[in-house]
Amino acid sequence: MATTKEYAAEAPLGVFAIAVHLGLASFGIAAWLTGSLADDYKKAEHTGFTFHGWIGMGLAIFIILRVLLGIWGPRHLRFTQWIPCTKERLQRVREDIMGLLRLRLPERPLHEGLAGLVQTLGLLVFLLMALSGGFLFFTLVPGQKATGLVHAVKEVHETGQFLIPIFLSMHGGAVIVHALRGRHLWRRMLFLKESQGAPSPGDARVKQAESGVP
Repeated sequence: MATTKEYAAEAPLGVFAIAVHLGLASFGIAAWLTGSLADDYKKAEHTGFTFHGWIGMGLAIFIILRVLLGIWGPRHLRFTQWIPCTKERLQRVREDIMGLLRLRLPERPLHEGLAGLVQTLGLLVFLLMALSGGFLFFTLVPGQKATGLVHAVKEVHETGQFLIPIFLSMHGGAVIVHALRGRHLWRRMLFLKESQGAPSPGDARVKQAESGVP
């Protein structure tokens, strides 16, 4: 588990990586909020469907950029940080979950343990929405009822109305809890320097510092 010094030494995300993260968040939330507008695809006038579709295309662009970062980007942003899913990495997730059950907040680098798992699931959800949404954007005929494969893909795409808020609640909740405990991760996503507040007495980092365990 990381110490306070190790958090301070974490590699910076970089302007491009932060921009990609903000793009994913902005277009992902916008796509979710405008999802219900797309129901007018059955009508001759389908402004909502068109609006939602172009937002979805914007989200797809940022997902592609994130995938490229995960393959060829800085080491700390590559998918190799949590893929393959090894026994050691799963053990870190288990430790974090057990810690939460004991009301102890996991303290690890951004892409390790439970945090890495949540981020992976979020990226998979957005990828699923982008692939299914892109298929519908080019195959769904406004003014006509969806049938066959198009209807099946439409049903899959509509699961985003439930999956996206679940992920946002988990991810956003973690950011809020970390901020309350003194680690303001949100500042890094707004191009601000992350401020490290004084850890509370029950913080895992304090216990490590006191025991001298790295």
